[in-house]
Amino acid sequence: MGIVVFGAVFVDIKGYPLGTYNPDGRNMGEVKTVHGGVSRNIAEDLANLELRPTFLSLVDDSGTGEDIIYQLGRHKVNTGYIKKVKDGMGIWLAVFDNSGDVAASISRR
Repeated sequence: MGIVVFGAVFVDIKGYPLGTYNPDGRNMGEVKTVHGGVSRNIAEDLANLELRPTFLSLVDDSGTGEDIIYQLGRHKVNTGYIKKVKDGMGIWLAVFDNSGDVAASISRR
């Protein structure tokens, strides 16, 4: 059985303050980068079920794009139909406050 998943890749960059979040100042904290996008997630989940999907998508022509292809390949997703292009994927930058709510965000689609 062959399964093809197509759709967008997103990368979430999330910042969490160590102390009280100050929107007007500099904040020390933790920054996490998470590969995502509904289609990418589905392809990885299908691969984790050993269904060996093929993923058809775009990624940035950057180290991050390369890393996404590498990580999917480690899960045994066929990545031969992922094309690297300038601005090929979405990015969401979010800063969270001490309550865990989004204090600021910028998104590129």
